[in-house]
Amino acid sequence: MRQSTTRLYNWAMQKANSEKAPFWIALLFALELVLFIPLDAVLMFFCLQNRKNIFLYVGIAAIASTLSGLIGYLLGHFLWDLIGSYVVPHFISTAFFNKISLQFQHYEVWAVFFGSLLPFPLKALSLTAGVFHLGVLPFVTYMALARFLRFSLVGVAMVIWGESVKSFVDRHFHRIVMVIGAKVAMAFFFFWAIAH
Repeated sequence: MRQSTTRLYNWAMQKANSEKAPFWIALLFALELVLFIPLDAVLMFFCLQNRKNIFLYVGIAAIASTLSGLIGYLLGHFLWDLIGSYVVPHFISTAFFNKISLQFQHYEVWAVFFGSLLPFPLKALSLTAGVFHLGVLPFVTYMALARFLRFSLVGVAMVIWGESVKSFVDRHFHRIVMVIGAKVAMAFFFFWAIAH
């Protein structure tokens, strides 16, 4: 595991120093739906290597991440129409599904905003929003706002504490990657919490 995280670290540093850094940021965050890497840490690397472009990178990351979330939303929306009748009631009860749906729709704006702001898995958030047919415009709007705020905080942290943060990430990159497992656990806890 440590060897693969070291390779990821070296790859990110190499791309952050390339002329195509904006392209790599756009690509990585557009693929956020399918990647299992800590993109906030990757954004830090890019910002630290090109400080004059910090807020360009923040904007690119926010737009690309929102587009990735929209793809997840559409997948959840249309795939559920195809397979939903097989999942409910065969894998989860109709009552449980309806309870989650009502909770999600009741807290729609806050669920999307805080789910996008906090280190909650984009995959779970966007697919679930699509499955429960949340409004697409509120979903995109609040996801974009939260993503821009989240990545702006990363950018501001790099402006103020850049070298200290870089030193911390250099020493603990392996542990940061392990946080991904915690994000998955948070997704399961989220579903459990709204069902109770």
